[in-house]
Amino acid sequence: MIENEYGGGENDKQLAERLGLTVNDISTLSVETMIAKDGTDGTNLADFIELPNGCVCCTVKDSLVETLENLLSKRTDLDYVIIEASGMADPGPVASIFWLDEALDSRIQLDGIICCIDALNICNQLKNTSSSSAEHDGDGGGDEAARQIAFADRIIINKVDILQPPQQNNSIESVLQQIKSINPTAPMKQTTYSNIEDINWILNAKCFDAERVKDVESAFQQSTTEVSDFSSPLFLATLNQHQHTNAVGTIALFGRGSVDLCMINAWLATLLWPDQDEKDCILRARLEADLASGNTAPHIPTDSKKKKQQIYRIKGILSVVHGIDMDTGKVIPQSNDFVDEGLTAGLVCSKDGLDRRRFIVQAVNDLWDVLPASQNLCWDINETRICKIVVIGKWLNEEQLQKSFDDCFVSSTNNT
Repeated sequence: MIENEYGGGENDKQLAERLGLTVNDISTLSVETMIAKDGTDGTNLADFIELPNGCVCCTVKDSLVETLENLLSKRTDLDYVIIEASGMADPGPVASIFWLDEALDSRIQLDGIICCIDALNICNQLKNTSSSSAEHDGDGGGDEAARQIAFADRIIINKVDILQPPQQNNSIESVLQQIKSINPTAPMKQTTYSNIEDINWILNAKCFDAERVKDVESAFQQSTTEVSDFSSPLFLATLNQHQHTNAVGTIALFGRGSVDLCMINAWLATLLWPDQDEKDCILRARLEADLASGNTAPHIPTDSKKKKQQIYRIKGILSVVHGIDMDTGKVIPQSNDFVDEGLTAGLVCSKDGLDRRRFIVQAVNDLWDVLPASQNLCWDINETRICKIVVIGKWLNEEQLQKSFDDCFVSSTNNT
């Protein structure tokens, strides 16, 4: 999926792969169809699919699913499907399609989210679309530009050839600083006319593959400073100095030891579905309070302006330990989705429950996966067990995130 960040620029390349392209634009005029050309002979694209008059994150989401299903039924020779979103699209709901639509699950896998940035204008775009601006002067937006950067797995910084010299405000240095303050984990390339020499950097990124342990490790290193003190069982790595209360930013969580897989999934559920168990109990409490006071008017919360934590992306690597039956002293079978296959393969110690496999965490919007990597990426016998989580979002509560993450660790784990 490619997010075209408010005029980031597009590039035609001649490829051996067959591509399916879906494009949407917030207009009734099909401009994209008029200008799009086939890279092989320069003629207009015959299989160009357009979703007009709405962005794929909202009004045409159902049309996108139907379009992809029709595309796959007609074209069995496609290697990739590229969804080009408008500059106003929210990548979260679009990415969710590939988790939720079972009909697509066996045919299409989400390879990565690419953000193409207009380097000349991005700083102003971030400012003009910031919800923080609305808080101060009544103007602003919904953090559209920052959200697109936050969701990205790869970032293309285009139009670098027309930026100002380093001493000016609108320089490549200032652009990089702004982008890294939002998403320090995504690899970036600086381009002119969106020219990417190695197209596999985009088309074969496999950013959601459980085998990409090294990429997650690299992402964590980029978002934290060097940590050498392993004396305490659990600690938080210090972030780069660019955290802002009202801005989209990143928090890195780092713990020594192993976590319980069920507790991690429960933790992720509370973070990504914060209101899942809240509505009924809160409504009941409010109703009972109103009935007791004889008040029949609608209840209005006193703290209606309270800012709720918003999480856009989570990436991480985990060391996992499975539950032990206190009576038998052995691992509890069927306690989660991966313990039985681990026991059968000899990857889980039956006595202490420690799993040799590294587990990869990926979350986008309100959906997540925690999956084991392949056996060739297992923990070494004498390797120190650690867990690393990178959280990208807004109004992140660092202290609360750290404490709740700490609660997922099993204190009796043998960490080596």
